Amino acid sequence: MVCRSKNFILLPITVIIFSSTCFQTAPVFAQDWARPGIKFLQRVDIRNLGYPLVNEIPANSSAVTSLITASDGKIYGGTCGEEAYLFIFDPAINKVRHLGKIRGQEAIHHALVEDRDGFIYLGTGKSPFAQVPISPGGIGKEFIDVTLWRDIRKYFEDYPGGHLYLYDPTQSNDKVKLPEMECDLSDLGIPVPNNSIYALTTSPEKDRIYGLSYPDGHFFIYDITGKQFKDLGEIDSRLVFHGPERHWRSLPRALVCDDSGKVYTTGTNGNIVYYDPGSGEIIHTDLRIPQDVYPAQSDYSYAVAECFATAADGTIYGGSSDGYLFSFNPKKLELLNLGKLRSERRIRAITVGKNAKVYIMAGERASTKPCQLYRYDPQRGNFTRLGLLIADRSPHYYWRGYQFDCMTTGTDGTIYFGESERRSHLFLYIP
Repeated sequence: MVCRSKNFILLPITVIIFSSTCFQTAPVFAQDWARPGIKFLQRVDIRNLGYPLVNEIPANSSAVTSLITASDGKIYGGTCGEEAYLFIFDPAINKVRHLGKIRGQEAIHHALVEDRDGFIYLGTGKSPFAQVPISPGGIGKEFIDVTLWRDIRKYFEDYPGGHLYLYDPTQSNDKVKLPEMECDLSDLGIPVPNNSIYALTTSPEKDRIYGLSYPDGHFFIYDITGKQFKDLGEIDSRLVFHGPERHWRSLPRALVCDDSGKVYTTGTNGNIVYYDPGSGEIIHTDLRIPQDVYPAQSDYSYAVAECFATAADGTIYGGSSDGYLFSFNPKKLELLNLGKLRSERRIRAITVGKNAKVYIMAGERASTKPCQLYRYDPQRGNFTRLGLLIADRSPHYYWRGYQFDCMTTGTDGTIYFGESERRSHLFLYIP
């Protein structure tokens, strides 16, 4: 037999056939459906999140949901699960070390940023992968969206709220942490009560942090110098459950800031909205991100922005929950639909490589629709499917990545992927 589980080595197995005259052998190989489109697999590898059997981030707490490249070239990551952890990958030593767990918090979801002094800020919240208890309901009793919203509010009513924390690398990076040790953090407070911190970004000067909350969808600001929060209220005035995770309210999972300091995301109807630091207001535009629309049906839901990445020329690339890649020119307020990569929904993460190409991870959180890697070439305007991410170091180890929720480009051009499974790794790909 051939073992197809992703955490086993796949090797040829010799089958011995008995006959009356001789022995015959025939090699049997694994199916090749999992072969990626990456031509040189030596360019793909994985790193454990710590030292195995010593201080590795434990399973059920290791799904990587945040990654950033710091100004010194180190990669910081945050996890999601039973408890959230902070970790660091240092290219100089080629290893991941975990920096401690954040007690009482389940997730660091798209919520890692760095300030101008090299301090790391992280926002916490409840796990975005958790199943919200759903009450019976539906047409004939009450509309399902009413039931869902009530259940979600109940799920968060006893949760004080996600915290914004400050991590000082100069004080803590050299400390070796054992699995149960806590991260050395300064607690800056809760920006929006009874809400998770869902996404973070910084101003160009890196003196302000901007954030989104879940489930109320509030936009907030943290003034690093003044050490104060400001809640600007909701960015989306409607309650929709567009999916594909229909037990969660559809809200954007990313923010992006341009060179002028304006902060962009999506709001009501899936339209681009932005915060103008000059006026201090949130501006709603009529630019709607690409999405699947079925005019003949009474569907009032809409897609949201899943991720953003900025190219060297200032072009902002975004991915929608319906699986479309789009580009946005903030100076011209021009949005272009660049196409849909696959029939399934969701672009999970994007980053711009040092070669100016856009790398995209797309796929749903389902075993039958795993994530696959794609590359978009802005010069030629075409996509290339790179397929599953597979680290093949047979006979030493072999690992297929199925679920990913974040990406970042290193200073040397290496692209890092955060696997988001029960037991996860940091993937590396050298284009």
